[in-house]
Amino acid sequence: MYNAYFGFREKPFTIAPNPQFLFMSPRHQEALAHMLYGVRGEGGVMVLTGEVGTGKTTVCRHLLTQIPKNTLVAYIINPRQSETEMLASICDELHISCEDRQSIKALTDALNHFLLDNHAKGRHTVLVIDEAQNLAAPVLEQLRLLTNLETSDKKLLQIMLLGQPELADVLAREELRQLSQRVTSRYHLTPLNQKETGAYVRHRLEVAGCTNTNLFPASVIHRLHQYSGGVPRLINLIADRALLGAYALGHSQINRTILRQARDEVLGNQPAPRFTILAYAMLALGLLTGLWLWNMPSISPPAQPTAATQAIPKQAPTSPTPEPVSTAMSTVSTNKPVLPLTSQRQEAFIPVFAAWHITYQPTQDGDACTFAQKNGLRCLRRRDDLAGLRSLDRPAVLTVSNHQGKTAYTAVTALTGTTAMLATQHHQATIPLSQLALQSFNDFTLLWKAPQGYQGPVRPGQTGPLIAYLAEQVTQALHQSWIGAPRTRYDHVLKEQVKTLQRREGLTPDGVAGPITWIHLHRLNRLPAPSLHEEAL
Repeated sequence: MYNAYFGFREKPFTIAPNPQFLFMSPRHQEALAHMLYGVRGEGGVMVLTGEVGTGKTTVCRHLLTQIPKNTLVAYIINPRQSETEMLASICDELHISCEDRQSIKALTDALNHFLLDNHAKGRHTVLVIDEAQNLAAPVLEQLRLLTNLETSDKKLLQIMLLGQPELADVLAREELRQLSQRVTSRYHLTPLNQKETGAYVRHRLEVAGCTNTNLFPASVIHRLHQYSGGVPRLINLIADRALLGAYALGHSQINRTILRQARDEVLGNQPAPRFTILAYAMLALGLLTGLWLWNMPSISPPAQPTAATQAIPKQAPTSPTPEPVSTAMSTVSTNKPVLPLTSQRQEAFIPVFAAWHITYQPTQDGDACTFAQKNGLRCLRRRDDLAGLRSLDRPAVLTVSNHQGKTAYTAVTALTGTTAMLATQHHQATIPLSQLALQSFNDFTLLWKAPQGYQGPVRPGQTGPLIAYLAEQVTQALHQSWIGAPRTRYDHVLKEQVKTLQRREGLTPDGVAGPITWIHLHRLNRLPAPSLHEEAL
């Protein structure tokens, strides 16, 4: 829709793996080097992990263009298969015929015969499995057995596993230790940093034919990196929607407001605003279509104009700019409520402490976080959006911009589905979330109550009374029961319980009980603490 408007040859930010737009950051190049080393080696298992959208599949596809010509590749994209189905899929990918496709032995024998014949012809065979974190343990064990197919000096089958970070946890299981020992190359692909995000955006714009070097200003790139976390897929989704918004509003440059709106619509972090970028784009398309139809030559004799229609000038603008849409947008945000703000960050903590029934006077009590520790609380600063604050469910000091665009602070004391209760020492107001999201810098600090004896994130292997308390809280939150003596060692069982809880709460399942995990535990178990729930209003 917007290609002609910005002068693109094609859309620059699609999520399709178009090789023309391939951008290899230093970490992607390093991942590729690890995998190439494994493929060109003498066999074994290669593992490439990374968060969703970081480019694992992109690296793999680029790898497949660089492997030796005498290499055959079987690519499995559906890992949710039984042992028999997986063997059958591998045979299908390699065009191996087998009469008894229900027999693991028959399929394995056919595969072994093929691999020996392939090796005799000087060829290599590589098996690639995407989304490998979804492989069942019996299937992984079957894959390990396939690595036993070998000659005196070479493995006949090399296996590459691509997966999310959970794949590392899967391979760390006790029952899969033999497979883990066969891994000859591992690499974890991390998101792009801010500098790489800027280079990534510029690269895709240049490939698409963009001549506007300031289409995404540096300040917008900075925010885009924050919103996307440097994940290429999220960068594409947000940038694509931002371009659509700029086109619909008749802008030649992406600004922070457009980018923020694009983020909210793509990530779904905020309630739907009164008008969305997509709605503006459709309105613009409708206007352009109307102008085109207006100027079309009439096939039937024109109707006689009435007195009312004679007063309307029948003249369309010469260029199809979506100016009316921009005007429409300016009328949406009238009569906005004013946020209660303060320029002093410490002062903004007064309502937050009040929610904990603690009186705080910055001029006398000094730094808020130091004062919090003296009163049995701790500060937790997060660079996250309102959805992240809602999940933690604790009053917080939020960094925002005032009407002049300068940094200011306010206390968020309650959140409903569409509004937020904000407060300073002397004022409070209920503000629409859509408005607050536009002014928020996605930077907040909350207060939380750490358990007794807490000195830092609790990790597997630690012992003591705090571990017994953690086990008790996790068991209660999972609605499980424990019979026996209190657990005072952070063992494998407790680690798996913590990871299960973290997955349920949408947290990173690392098995480490840090501040966020403790906050979720206390919230689930309804321990006394102020809440952002609607009843708090």
